[in-house]
Amino acid sequence: MPLCVYAIVRRPFGRRTVIRAAGGGSVRPVNARGTAAVVADCRGPLAPTVAALRGHDRVVRRIAKVAPAILPVRFGTLIDSEQSLVKLLDAWSEELQKALTLVDRHCQMTLRLFAPDGAVAAAREVDPAPLIDAASREVGDAETGTRPGTRYLTRRSRANAAAQSAPELEPLRESLTPIVTAERITRHARGPLILTAYHLIPRPAVTAYRRLLRKHAAELRSRAAVSGPWPPYAFVPELR
Repeated sequence: MPLCVYAIVRRPFGRRTVIRAAGGGSVRPVNARGTAAVVADCRGPLAPTVAALRGHDRVVRRIAKVAPAILPVRFGTLIDSEQSLVKLLDAWSEELQKALTLVDRHCQMTLRLFAPDGAVAAAREVDPAPLIDAASREVGDAETGTRPGTRYLTRRSRANAAAQSAPELEPLRESLTPIVTAERITRHARGPLILTAYHLIPRPAVTAYRRLLRKHAAELRSRAAVSGPWPPYAFVPELR
């Protein structure tokens, strides 16, 4: 029977209460060398319905209450056996343990910035990629001995840097620096939503984080909406 994976935690994974899986039954740990996966038996593929997604998140939240460090696993992740899962955990052990150290006793707050009503159309039309590519080509052409592969990597690097930039948040930087441990940014090229900032903060700092946002919201030129605390979904490493 395949296993539905809910989260990666440090081992040993001790449970003070029984955690029910989304489809019934209870979750259990599968232990590898340095980490453990929290799983439940699953009878087949999972349809990504709203109810199923919410059920998965409820289980992850329950695990987070008893696990100081947790890496939530994407909905619908199925592994065919415990042996296969242990091999994957061991292969990714170094990356997983680094990520678990980062999120230990932390949670995620999600901050969304929206363009003012009068700037929605402009926000939809702006696409920084062509500007980045043009600038990269000029730099590449000016540099003696630069090859096409190097120019391509330069363009990708600058595009990635632009995607992670958030000058709109500068008015908050000084205030949030003592609280925010790590940040992930997703920029949105269309619609009124300008960007989403995922902030990793200590679990006890949620009230202070919200208080600072309320205090400094007027300094932002954009409308802000915050949600959380969440398990640290945005801080799970990309594993291949």
